[in-house]
Amino acid sequence: MIPDRYTTRRIRARYIKALNAIPLPVRRTDPPDQILPIDLAGLPILATATISDRPVQYSLVLGQTRFRLTFKEMHPAVIGHIINLDTTDPRLVIAEPAHTEWAVANEPALTEHAVRTWAANTKACDR
Repeated sequence: MIPDRYTTRRIRARYIKALNAIPLPVRRTDPPDQILPIDLAGLPILATATISDRPVQYSLVLGQTRFRLTFKEMHPAVIGHIINLDTTDPRLVIAEPAHTEWAVANEPALTEHAVRTWAANTKACDR
């Protein structure tokens, strides 16, 4: 029989071994990948656009029909999300109150670029 003081260590060691075996998404590459760059949240950046003299990155949220919008060189970086990209009525959801005024003023440009990027990077199957 294993004494109780050793069971926690063994369980912890097995847990760490199992965690190390799980393939986690790449958080960043050094040097940055030129083909498919990764943002700080580990999401692939599909496009970058300059809107009102501010570079905005469009990151794909995997498994969902939305883009995460972030500023490239500002803090706080997160602007929000463009959701419902697979419908005819995509909309902007603002996540950071500090950027609300700018995002509302530039909503048409942000949404238009998101729709174009979505259409360019998705495949449609008509079968």
